[in-house]
Amino acid sequence: MKIDNSGKVATNFTVPSRTSSKPEKPAAGSNGESVAINPFASRLQGMEQAAASAPGFDADKVAAIKSAIASGQFTVHPEAIADGLIASAKELLAG
Repeated sequence: MKIDNSGKVATNFTVPSRTSSKPEKPAAGSNGESVAINPFASRLQGMEQAAASAPGFDADKVAAIKSAIASGQFTVHPEAIADGLIASAKELLAG
């Protein structure tokens, strides 16, 4: 592209066509082709479906924990938390 002194743009630019001249490919499977989904994606989809069918939360349990925290009676067990995190990590990494 060149700009002359008049401020006008002189171009030899052409707009590409939006239509494709490539031949269309046959639908998958019509000539023996197949598609494989990543195993992780399949597991993730299963976990999403399980989470969607699980109840959201137990309001009574939340109220009991909130009350225990407010009264100073709630105790945290770091070993149990660590064990749960390790178990979750092992489950995710298991193939």
